[in-house]
Amino acid sequence: MMRIEKTVKIFKSFKEQEEADLEYWQKISGEEKMRIVEEMRKEYIRLHHPEIKSIEKVVRIRKLGED
Repeated sequence: MMRIEKTVKIFKSFKEQEEADLEYWQKISGEEKMRIVEEMRKEYIRLHHPEIKSIEKVVRIRKLGED
């Protein structure tokens, strides 16, 4: 599990906070975004579905236009 750095930022408005969030997500790499999403997914499953020990990864290759 990743270690989360705890920080507090105070904003003057919701708009300022939203702009800071957007700036943060734009500046981090796609790889870092995927790592964060994966950690969130694992934490969600741990908290809400503790009976699930692993999730099967399934990949299907389809031709363009195939249903």
